[in-house]
Amino acid sequence: MKIIVVYGCPCSGKTTYISGQLKENDLVFDYDALAGAMTHAGGNSLEKCAAHRIIMEVRDALVRLAKEKRDGTLYITTRWPSRYLRNSLAGTEREYKFIDIPYSEVVSHLENDDRRQDKDGWKKVIDKWFEEFKTDTGGQEMKEIRVTEIRAAAQAGDDGLILCGRPVVYDMPAVIHDPAGEYTEIIRRGALDGADLSDIRLLYNHDLNKVPLARTPKTMQLTVDPAGLSFTAALSDTAEARAVYEAVKRGDLTGMSFAFKVPKGGDSYDPHTNTRTITRIEKILECSVVPFPAYPATSVEARSAQDAGLKRLAMKKSAKILYNQIMKERI
Repeated sequence: MKIIVVYGCPCSGKTTYISGQLKENDLVFDYDALAGAMTHAGGNSLEKCAAHRIIMEVRDALVRLAKEKRDGTLYITTRWPSRYLRNSLAGTEREYKFIDIPYSEVVSHLENDDRRQDKDGWKKVIDKWFEEFKTDTGGQEMKEIRVTEIRAAAQAGDDGLILCGRPVVYDMPAVIHDPAGEYTEIIRRGALDGADLSDIRLLYNHDLNKVPLARTPKTMQLTVDPAGLSFTAALSDTAEARAVYEAVKRGDLTGMSFAFKVPKGGDSYDPHTNTRTITRIEKILECSVVPFPAYPATSVEARSAQDAGLKRLAMKKSAKILYNQIMKERI
């Protein structure tokens, strides 16, 4: 039985699309419809939906049934095809259909949808979806985001507001919390070999609507080494950049994250250990300073005035060896 995953923002028209494709013996899994039938929330809050686990068990049962049957098509609607879902579809004839419509059209659909009574609640879900997922997917290889902890140093140096750190760490197991279930993930050494690092922005909280804090290659430099990926970013002297820098320095902002894409064949999943191993990352899309860390594997520092002093000291021949050693350990 063929499986077609129809994904997109709530109110984008996934159900309407499927209704126009249905044939005899076809099956449909519609998360929002099931949640709306089982709860008052109507599916607009995955985390708070008490029936979520049961609905996911229904989806898994339908997938098992599709693997056994030969005739017909199983349509699965989802807001985004998670890694958990794609792993569960391994070995099946599957296809992904992205319902991609503009934000204004999605909001118009919401206003005219009598089934969704909580307009404000659904509007927040739509806004969150566009913030998290609206990006160039390049087909089946999806954008993924991982969150990491940071720490801060002291003052800004003479060269301006400098952030530095390590957004990607190799061979560090981490628990990833997926809406359909959590799993362990490991990015293996060498996964960034050949990755596209040419156009990466440093943002605050993944906000693409604001001017980036820095961008490769001129104001942010990236280095791939045996431990993973490190970066140094020179922030512009603006009110927003200074606020971010000061918050990192004080420890008020304690997290950063990186968004990336894994190509087809760039990872594997072991169901016995519930572990995903990433062996290749195709592209780093952006790095962001974020307020809520959840993946404690990397570090970022607000580089202090001590760096400027060390740099000047290094101009003296007698201090060059010491300076180089200190900077190598810090980065």
